Amino acid sequence: MNYTLLLPFLKHKAVLTFLFIVNLLGTIYGYVWYEPQLRDTPLIYWPFVPDSPTASLFFTIVLALWLLKKSSPLIETLAFITLIKYGVWAVVMNVLFLMKLGDDADTFIVLMAVMLMLSHGAMAVQAFLYAPFMRWTVSSFVLTLIWVIHNDVVDYVLGQWPRYPSLAEHIMWIGYGSFWLTGICFFVGYRLILRASLDNKFIRM
Repeated sequence: MNYTLLLPFLKHKAVLTFLFIVNLLGTIYGYVWYEPQLRDTPLIYWPFVPDSPTASLFFTIVLALWLLKKSSPLIETLAFITLIKYGVWAVVMNVLFLMKLGDDADTFIVLMAVMLMLSHGAMAVQAFLYAPFMRWTVSSFVLTLIWVIHNDVVDYVLGQWPRYPSLAEHIMWIGYGSFWLTGICFFVGYRLILRASLDNKFIRM
């Protein structure tokens, strides 16, 4: 199937409205899920602890702006990069978590891990599906790079990464992989979006 045939469907108002509602509800659920960790987290780190719901919040704002016939290169850049980074990250973490469980693991815990894998995988899929509609600038790219790298430092240098107690012994390698994932996300974003945006007659700052 030709992907270009999907583009009018993806940008249809009804589809955008549906995704806005789904992402808004998912964002709210995500912040509620992080509430126990936030209770034990210094206030200064709060913006950087709930990684996945903040990513879906960025995309929720993008969808709202599109519905209003507006756009923001910065929010679009933040949404694309963080949807892929934390979507992929959560899928990998939950795969590792399931591998740690024994054969007698509680069914509810297994189902919760699978649900998290599917929902976070969908975050990354959304980013790729809507990449053709996004337009970035050099400034939005650089500011997003600063935000995400700072978030990695808060998570893995200052110890505020999302709680996965059974994987804590591997935190050094998880942090290492996360920094590489950041680089991959920005490379993909440059190839798919920024380069095309800059080719649009002039470099927008």
